[in-house]
Amino acid sequence: MNISEMGFTDELSSLQPGMNIGNLHVVSFIGKGAIGEVYLVQHEMLGENFALKVIPKSFSEDETAESIKKSAAVQAKLKHPNIIKIDDLGEEDMFYWLRMEYTEGEKTEDNTPIRSLEDLMLYNKGALSEEEICYYIYYLLLGLGHAHEQGVVHADLKPANIMIAEEGVKIAELGVTELIGHAWDDFHLLRFNQQLEPTRFDPLPGFSRALPALLSAFDYYSPEQRAGEAPDHLSNLYTVGLIVYRMLTGHHTLAVEPPSKSIEGINPGWDAWIAKAVAYKKEERFQSALNMIEEMPGLERS
Repeated sequence: MNISEMGFTDELSSLQPGMNIGNLHVVSFIGKGAIGEVYLVQHEMLGENFALKVIPKSFSEDETAESIKKSAAVQAKLKHPNIIKIDDLGEEDMFYWLRMEYTEGEKTEDNTPIRSLEDLMLYNKGALSEEEICYYIYYLLLGLGHAHEQGVVHADLKPANIMIAEEGVKIAELGVTELIGHAWDDFHLLRFNQQLEPTRFDPLPGFSRALPALLSAFDYYSPEQRAGEAPDHLSNLYTVGLIVYRMLTGHHTLAVEPPSKSIEGINPGWDAWIAKAVAYKKEERFQSALNMIEEMPGLERS
């Protein structure tokens, strides 16, 4: 069944199981991201599973197809075992799509699917073990370090975009930096009372496009991002510090006291590491992903 037979319209951005996009068969909905939706699809001839990211043209109608291609090319050039691969892109009447590597994740003893660090932390309902933290963050920093070496910064780094995989973790959404950047710019135009033309898809132009990205990632923004600046590699490392703090303590918000003082049983070695990771001044933070790995407490034991 193709798109026209399913009655797909501009007003409906969601795909339905059973729909075909070329030789890709839509199996199920996976989740909604900052700028689109992600689906599990299967290649009809090869039988291989992929993740398909769909970006409605209502989101990107002010952008050219070149922006989509550029964002896809960014992630395509990042060839690393800890970064989600993207290997194809295309365009339909109402949306653009990106075909990406699909990660199965894991399942718990009670058969709960764990696809991301966010899933893992929600399932545990609290802190993770030091061994788990070192394991996942080590591979996260390897992938992030590779991206930074290529001049690529993650614009939407958060636990939901860190996928559980056989390789430890794989970072998703690295290629949407430019698109999220446009939404962020539009949001700040509204803050400064500059008018954008409304459309039937975007009655509050900029804000309605930026809101999903801002709300989903705001807990993990660095001080400079909260002030409206574009993220750089040091912003990403600050975010890693916030993620580790949540993994250590089970809390989203930084406490005044060091982790080992506020939560019993935490290795005191994490206190200085967290303090450096989330330093307000950029020059006082870790300066690279490798620096964070080298000083990570408990890594040798893990």
